[in-house]
Amino acid sequence: MKLITGGAYQGKTSYAAKMYGLLPGEITDCEHLNSDDFQSLKCVCNYHMFIKKQMTKSVDTLKITAEIIEKNPRIIIIMDEIGCGIIPIDRNERQWREEVGRAGCFLASHAESVERVICGCGVKLK
Repeated sequence: MKLITGGAYQGKTSYAAKMYGLLPGEITDCEHLNSDDFQSLKCVCNYHMFIKKQMTKSVDTLKITAEIIEKNPRIIIIMDEIGCGIIPIDRNERQWREEVGRAGCFLASHAESVERVICGCGVKLK
């Protein structure tokens, strides 16, 4: 599994396509997918939004994340880094940031490689 992260609108998806030779149809927006839908996908983007959607169902997002990478260990996951900046007043938004941070740490610890993209340039972290 590979993890690509970075701020919003920093070129993560274009970077993934270029670096890994992905065609537009091979990068799937996963916000509205179920965890079982990940099994045959090459690359997913907006994993942070997938987590937000799962939180509305009151499920264990770390458990789902573990199941996804167990079932598809070759997947490339693209997610926004949302823990920087002003802390939201809204409790649910703070919880979402926490869940995304935990998922990011989990993914990074299990990833073959981790890259952070800033202004379209990737920096290899792992």
